[in-house]
Order: sequence, then structure tokens, then C-alpha cells
Amino acid sequence: MIHPRARALWMGLIAAGLLTLAACSVFQPELEEPEFRLERVTVLALGLSEQRFRLTLEVDNPNRQSLQVRELRYAVTLGGLDFAEGESTEGFRLAGEDTTTVDLEARTQLLGSLPELSRMAYSGQRSFDYKLEGEVKYGRFFRGTRAFDRTGSVRLLLD
Repeated sequence: MIHPRARALWMGLIAAGLLTLAACSVFQPELEEPEFRLERVTVLALGLSEQRFRLTLEVDNPNRQSLQVRELRYAVTLGGLDFAEGESTEGFRLAGEDTTTVDLEARTQLLGSLPELSRMAYSGQRSFDYKLEGEVKYGRFFRGTRAFDRTGSVRLLLD
């Protein structure tokens, strides 16, 4: 049988824990999802064994407070071609009520698609339809992994 003092201590600890959880949920702000979009794709190198590109993302943070991004995973389809996928584990900060530019270097091995990539790069056409999808891991207040996807049109630039 449990001693009355021990029971009172356990009940007090449980109550304190529940109050702490309730306080955290009350003080955690309701945050909106940031919006990711592909702003431009810059061709860095078109080789037979590897192709390198700089993907420039713009991220709109509609929230008043800044958000810490811990990890970003992405996949890009460009002009109907499965173009690039990757991840960035370098964290970055999204300033509150601001747009942040993020550059990612993508390396692909699209040997079978090299003729199509070359045609796209040297065609004179500078805007292509894209689909950007992925997951972002946040830190601090806005915790967890959130999925995003966006379609639009993006500029393709030669470096």
C-alpha cells in the first residue's frame, strides 16, 4: 500500500506536469506555413558525368516571428523533366514578415536527359514550368516536419 505522503507527492507531480503542458500549449503561437517558390535555376556546368545547377528559392514567412529551419528536402520537376532532388542540412533563419533567399547547389546525373537539358539551356527560352515539392524541418516554436509543394514558372540562366 502506498503511503499517503507518497501518494500526495505523486499527485502533486502529475498536476505540475499537466499544468506545464497546458501552459506550453497556451503560449505557443498559432503560426502560418511559410511559402516556398523556385525563383531561378542557374546552370553551373553541363558535363557528361555530372550536371551542376544553383537553385534559388525564395521563402515568404507571413509570421511576425522568425522561424529556424533545420533541414530542407526538395525535388524539382522542370519543363516536365525530373530535374533534381536533394537536401540541405545547413540551417537557416526565416526573418519574420519577410522574404528570405536560399541558394542550393544541385548535382544531377541525368546522362540520358543531357540532350534535353542542353536544348533547354541553349534554346533562348528563359522561362520554364516547374514543380517544387519537399519537406522542411523547423526548430524552436514551430517544430516538426511540414510538407510543401508549389508550381509556377522559373527563369533558367547560364552562369
